[in-house]
Amino acid sequence: MSQSPRLSLSRVTGLAALLLAVLGPAASVRSETSRPESEVAKREIMAVLEAHEEYWNRHDMDTWADKILHEDSDWVNWRGGYWRGKAAIREGHRAIHAAQYKNSRLSPQIIEDLTFITPDIALAHVRSELSGDERAPGQAFPYRKTILFTKQQGAWRIRALHNTRLLDAAGH
Repeated sequence: MSQSPRLSLSRVTGLAALLLAVLGPAASVRSETSRPESEVAKREIMAVLEAHEEYWNRHDMDTWADKILHEDSDWVNWRGGYWRGKAAIREGHRAIHAAQYKNSRLSPQIIEDLTFITPDIALAHVRSELSGDERAPGQAFPYRKTILFTKQQGAWRIRALHNTRLLDAAGH
């Protein structure tokens, strides 16, 4: 008969501390979203999304990157490409804006949901459309982004983004 491993009190205490560290902030999400400072944060996050749209539509990828990204940002595009760091994301977007996206337009972005994980970390799902892709004249593509916003050095920016092209406009 085999014996089951025994957990020491220190190991159990360590696991409990880890669970509290992970789940503690999540347990306070509901109260965090109703605080006045979270209303300010929501407006600041919306301003990041507005800058994303504005500078994308100007095809100014230098200002675009500076207004919406942290230096350590990650970006997964809707074709699955993965860029790490602001410089790589900027360069990837410069390349596509010099080619297939040179006449692209990003529609206003709609926040479907925004959850504050901590006062300085927020998770959002955002909908928009892209038109003007040279590879598909006259077509507009709906997409959904999952975005992790973080506040670093007093500024909200995108820390991580994953773009998904939707197969239908309803988003199912």
